[in-house]
Amino acid sequence: MNKIKLLVLFSASLFLTNCTDLVNDNLDPDGVIEENVFKTVENAEKVVLGAYSGIPTSANIYAQALLTDELKYGAQNNGQGKEVHSWTFTSGQGEFAGVWYGAYGSISNANKFLLNFDKISAVNPAEISLKNQLKGEALALRAFNHFLLVRSYSPKYNPGALGVPYVVTDDIFAQPSRPTMQETYAAIMADADAAYPLLPATTPDNKFRFNKGALRAMQAYVALEMNNFDAAITYADEALAFNSTLASTLGTVQATWTDANRDELYFYQANLPGSASAAPGALFTTTALASGGLIYWHPSVTLYSKFAAGDFRRTRYFSGNPTTLSSFIVNKYPGTSGNFGINNVKIFRVADMYLVKAEAYARKATPDLVASYTSYLAVRTARNAGASTGFTSQTDAVDRILEERWKEFAWEGSRLFDLKRNGKLVTRQGGDIYILNPVPTLTDLNRYTYPIPTAETQANPNIQQNPGY
Repeated sequence: MNKIKLLVLFSASLFLTNCTDLVNDNLDPDGVIEENVFKTVENAEKVVLGAYSGIPTSANIYAQALLTDELKYGAQNNGQGKEVHSWTFTSGQGEFAGVWYGAYGSISNANKFLLNFDKISAVNPAEISLKNQLKGEALALRAFNHFLLVRSYSPKYNPGALGVPYVVTDDIFAQPSRPTMQETYAAIMADADAAYPLLPATTPDNKFRFNKGALRAMQAYVALEMNNFDAAITYADEALAFNSTLASTLGTVQATWTDANRDELYFYQANLPGSASAAPGALFTTTALASGGLIYWHPSVTLYSKFAAGDFRRTRYFSGNPTTLSSFIVNKYPGTSGNFGINNVKIFRVADMYLVKAEAYARKATPDLVASYTSYLAVRTARNAGASTGFTSQTDAVDRILEERWKEFAWEGSRLFDLKRNGKLVTRQGGDIYILNPVPTLTDLNRYTYPIPTAETQANPNIQQNPGY
């Protein structure tokens, strides 16, 4: 926990240094001194902003991409990520520790604000309003990070299985045990429900912070994970009432990923040069190929083959093609000139909600295949994905929706969650099979749940390691 505290303070300071348009960085340079910070709403806001910066989006993207079928091993790889990609990883793996400590670090910032809420002086209506909004954001951030943790470090939803510690204090010496998944999910929903009335509606200018549409999008996913399909549909519809715009031209799809178009978004993490959040585009290719970049990981050739030639996403997500691997790269996060790979991470967008609805309708005890197909088709039509036909069965619907999710959310930290939620196995095909461990399918179900980091289990005797590690 001491590591977490230091990480959070460092992350917050980096985020604030690069967000001078939002707040003035006048915090104590030696760290967060609570009696100084929580005197004013202005300073307290900085602690919440630090929690946004600390969300481990890049760690989540990288861990899931390595573990699943989103990547092909590159000839220039010098061993980066090979244990995860070969499914031989241990509890000491740094790729998973980054998700654990990053999420709990962000939670620590949120808790600092919530625990000091009553100390914050707000002297006029604007300050009172902002103070209450920040409380909603802190609650939403706490819920979101715990949701990321429980999906990563717990199995497919089972009410009695082990969840993750739901941390609501700022005691760095605490040694929490693991509640059940049902208890973890109940706490997530309780924080989300408390946050919702305090948050602003979704507007074009507030998508880098939690808003009502973003919160409902998160709750739609929570309900989907819990197999509460009616609730998932309801939450998704409420999010769509705030924003239902899908990027539907080549230009708008391209611009979404260069950050010029934010119309489809509910919530994104602002990635800035020099900030604590790493450049997602540099996870697989070190820098632009024209500047001598090394390709550690190619896109999955199988995934590339799933896109129709005219699909707007294929043009954006990839550069080069599989026939010339020397130039075949993940290009979803192109960055800008001089800042390779630095783009905002899209956490929730409109396509999420359509595909949540599609899956929920398909997986109901009595599937509604027509409603499911309507939502599925909305995304495919917007992306110019090619001809589509109606679903013929529940199995057909789920399989095709998961394939569409694979394409839509490639390298966004979603693929493992999607497969695990639906009881599907990771399978690599053809040239995507890892040459150093040529096993095509991950059959060990324990490997679909990340190990608790070794440093955590050594420091906390009350926390139980996951099976198989």
